[in-house]
Amino acid sequence: MKQYVKAAVLMTFCVVAGIHALPIWAAAPEELLVVHTRSLRGTSSNYDETKEYKYQLLQLILEKTEKTDGPFKIEVPKQELPQARDIELLKQSYFDVLLTMTSKEREQELHPIRIPTNKGLYGYRLAIINESDQPKFSAIRTLSDFQTLWAGQNESWPDTQILRANGFNVVGTSGYNELFTMLKERRFDFFPRGVHEPWKELADVKIPGLVVETDLVIHYPAPGYIFTNKDNLKLADRLERGFRMAIDDGSFDRFFYNHPEIKNVLERANLKNRRIFELTNPLLPEETPLDDKRLWYTP
Repeated sequence: MKQYVKAAVLMTFCVVAGIHALPIWAAAPEELLVVHTRSLRGTSSNYDETKEYKYQLLQLILEKTEKTDGPFKIEVPKQELPQARDIELLKQSYFDVLLTMTSKEREQELHPIRIPTNKGLYGYRLAIINESDQPKFSAIRTLSDFQTLWAGQNESWPDTQILRANGFNVVGTSGYNELFTMLKERRFDFFPRGVHEPWKELADVKIPGLVVETDLVIHYPAPGYIFTNKDNLKLADRLERGFRMAIDDGSFDRFFYNHPEIKNVLERANLKNRRIFELTNPLLPEETPLDDKRLWYTP
């Protein structure tokens, strides 16, 4: 019996000794960072979010810090919510990041990462119109001519305030998808969209007779940023470090200019051959990095 006890004690000692013999530097499994964002495309219920520009940008940025900060996963809901609701939910930490256009109010309520996510393309606005109205738009030569027409926008979008501040009449609504139907019903004359948006949106909504206007472009400085909750500074720091690394090593420019969505819209937009109407942006915060030319697209 004593021999069995000795054997058991010896085995226990070996196991314990073996455990303590493990290298003290053996790393524990890295914690997975799950980044919850909002819906990245509102016009189609059947889309692959991993192919979206915003998703791939977040992925690029987070990959830059993966070696130093650990692995990550991006989760995107399918459900679309009004943008004003998204902002309120981010303020309450129901999710982690929102990629949207900036304003003074948004930068006060949320934490902005002041690097334009699409090099300021939000500020180049093309009009979605009824195809039969193209001659009316082609005849526009002055800002005063343009201001006689009515625009349609979501009431919570900063663009709505910018257009009104520059003398445009704007029909406001609380939604997004219905703006296409309202335009078709001629409740306003045009639906201004960022230069990267209208063709994809029209392909999604499939409303006959709506087209992208061919001759005009409105421009004002209007960067879109990544926003986090004001208290989520750890995530904000990681995102900003990764973004600046991507700018410094050139991978952001390669991503931007080679992304199929961006390449397609820049070719189709033909900005150099459009009449540009320059507007002011009274909502632009003083901290906007306008002097860093690396961050902005110029036709």
